[in-house]
Amino acid sequence: MGDAATPSHPYSGLTASTWDLHRDTRYRWDDAQLFLELVREYGQPALDLGCGTGRILLDFLDEGIDIDGVDNAPDMLAICRTAAAAKGKSPALFEQSLETLDLPRRYGTILGPSSVLQLVCGPAGALGALRRIQSHLVPGGAFITMFSFDWREGEPLDTGWQVHFEKPRPEDGAVIRAFTREWREPATRCWHTEERFEVLKDGKVVATELHRRSPEGRWYSQGEALALYQEAGFGKLQLFRDFTRSPAGPDDRNFCLLGIKS
Repeated sequence: MGDAATPSHPYSGLTASTWDLHRDTRYRWDDAQLFLELVREYGQPALDLGCGTGRILLDFLDEGIDIDGVDNAPDMLAICRTAAAAKGKSPALFEQSLETLDLPRRYGTILGPSSVLQLVCGPAGALGALRRIQSHLVPGGAFITMFSFDWREGEPLDTGWQVHFEKPRPEDGAVIRAFTREWREPATRCWHTEERFEVLKDGKVVATELHRRSPEGRWYSQGEALALYQEAGFGKLQLFRDFTRSPAGPDDRNFCLLGIKS
């Protein structure tokens, strides 16, 4: 094979088309139940930030939830739109970035699955995104997102290349093999990712792709996340351990942060 193809958007090409294959999104993840409870508590309509291929959004549509989706990756949105159409549904899906979010509706609950806010790198960018999110809530509306990555002293700075997954593609039987490498930059509190795909037919590599997300995201301590929400104007802040309603402990590395618009 020659050089690997490098798609123009980091969440396009084989990253997008194998997203559900790798993650097996036929089954509801742990976050979905918490998010569904919050939508029922704080109200509809709901907004799914970084909706991707529709993991949360499609399930919530099945639950009768009035929910829109937004993502900055057109390939991911196209997959979501096709999956929704197969269910006879046509949700409002917007191709926008969080930093410049400008949607026609206001929401009772805004959901940030999969640490989507951390993908807005740089505190100024994240603060701007939070202010845009806050402006899209009705008074008393809630925004929740997950913070799930950090690096601590003594842990590896570079993972090296590792096998990410290897699975057959249902539509043609080709085997998709993916490798990832991640490296961390404590000075900027950012992590970076490379992902390499191989498509194999009859045991031979027939196509490759290389994706680089540099930086991919920024990590926050609990205190930094709380300060960011407060600066953006959120009140009544609650820290949850993982995807529960239990308060997060000071050493919990995976936590959800809920804030209310006054």
